[in-house]
Amino acid sequence: MLSLSVLGLLTVLISAVPLSVLGSNMPYAMTYHHFLQRAKSQDISFQEKSAVHGITEDGCEFSSTGWESSDGVVVFLKIYYCKSSTNAQRVLNKLAKDATKVFEKRILTRKDGKKTGERIVAAFSEDFIKRPEMILWTNGSEIYMVESTSFSHALIFEKKFPNV
Repeated sequence: MLSLSVLGLLTVLISAVPLSVLGSNMPYAMTYHHFLQRAKSQDISFQEKSAVHGITEDGCEFSSTGWESSDGVVVFLKIYYCKSSTNAQRVLNKLAKDATKVFEKRILTRKDGKKTGERIVAAFSEDFIKRPEMILWTNGSEIYMVESTSFSHALIFEKKFPNV
């Protein structure tokens, strides 16, 4: 009887854990699909709370802003201003090389088909709390990074601010 109660408690505890925390036993494609579906169904707004500006070790100027969602989750937007699209691509590749899983990688184009950049959605650690999934993309000489402890909120933020 005691083992049945423990099993029931474990089932409840595990079902409350976000899919990405479960690690390599869970298919990442399913996790990413889950977050995409959840992001599409959310009606959340964001308000800017903080901003920092500086220069990266690669020599790119950057700005980092913290945004708080209407339900209290913080999302960070970092923009690196590199001097050229070639430099931006080099820095993006350097940032993405440590990814443990890549959910999506695609070329971004204008309506006329000309390449404007690249978008990568990736996880950087099996330990979700240490470094969550990130959305990175280039647009010419700029690199954009969106991250949050809530992957759903990061996806929602990206969709709400398509011109960032």
